[in-house]
Amino acid sequence: MSMDALAEKALDFDRIAEEVFAPIYQVIASRLLELSGVGRGCCLDIGCGGGHLGLAVAKRFDGEVILLDYNPHALALTDGRIGETDRQRIRTICADVHDMPLADNSMNLIISRGAMWFWDKEKSLQEIWRVLAPDGAACIGGGYGSLVLKEAIFRKLSEQNNEDFGMRQKKMSSGASPEDYALVLEQMGVRDYQVIHEESGDWLLFRKASSL
Repeated sequence: MSMDALAEKALDFDRIAEEVFAPIYQVIASRLLELSGVGRGCCLDIGCGGGHLGLAVAKRFDGEVILLDYNPHALALTDGRIGETDRQRIRTICADVHDMPLADNSMNLIISRGAMWFWDKEKSLQEIWRVLAPDGAACIGGGYGSLVLKEAIFRKLSEQNNEDFGMRQKKMSSGASPEDYALVLEQMGVRDYQVIHEESGDWLLFRKASSL
């Protein structure tokens, strides 16, 4: 993808995040911290886009927060949203989920929303597992915060794009649902995981034991 295409993609996603998805990020941040039970150490947001979810988590997380995306134009938008007082503990990394420049066992909490449908399941999970710290948790998926917010977003995007956004989401997630990723975890020998179905969306939560 050319740099111009990457820039256009970043702006398109950011516009939707600002105009449509804005209400969900604070709700999801609280939910992911609740599900994981991890509130300190080092947090990694994979596929952060303009940084909305990662920065919402950072308000509640005690420690360093890393916002990672392969698109440098998205990270430029993220950098613009990081306040001066937060730059000591929040940073961005331009990298791919399949090859992250992070140390083994270094991330206490790993989160990602809306990105897993674009990944190679095996390679991404192996890399996430590599950097996940003992006693750490990872939560990936595509929730919308609440059923009310989900329905409002689906309605608005369906109207804007003149198509059924719910059907579009089903097609996009085909073969890359939390259940599909869970099967890969099984093949990797990971047993401490949950597929969480909620009215607002689905998540895959998994943990690395301290003895590993």
